[in-house]
Amino acid sequence: MNVRNLHPGFVTALWLLPILSLLQGTVVNHFAFRGILPGIVLICVVDWGILRGTDEGMLWAFVAGLCLDVFSGWPPGTNTVALVVVASIVSLGQGTFIRTHALLPPATVFGATILFYCIALFILESTRHQVAWGDALRDTVIPVAIYNAVLNIPGFRLVQRLESHVYPLPRAHW
Repeated sequence: MNVRNLHPGFVTALWLLPILSLLQGTVVNHFAFRGILPGIVLICVVDWGILRGTDEGMLWAFVAGLCLDVFSGWPPGTNTVALVVVASIVSLGQGTFIRTHALLPPATVFGATILFYCIALFILESTRHQVAWGDALRDTVIPVAIYNAVLNIPGFRLVQRLESHVYPLPRAHW
């Protein structure tokens, strides 16, 4: 099988998401703000889903979830399930409206972060881990959602640039 025949979004996910997952587990710790860590993988997956739609958004979420599950201390599959559900919902909003309005991608990441953590906390509680929902939402989920939304302001532009390199516009030949 020739690599050139593979889908460019899938190939990009296979090399980029493990790197981002590794960075999130190591380097991102240096960007903690009052103990809150940003979710760069979640931001990237949400933005890709906004730009490329449900199929690629869910594919990226699955690959990213598997990568995050390797580095997290959560029960296996927690990140994968949470990211795929989030990507399936977020990717439904694909379209020019969400791409052309500057505040919608950060607002989408804000909501996606809350949904991601609510799903993850539900899975943790379902696997007999103690979850203090009120404290978790107040002390972690909402601050992370705000941090991710702020980071998504430049992050969305970076993912747009990546998309334009992965899917260049065909040139007209006169």
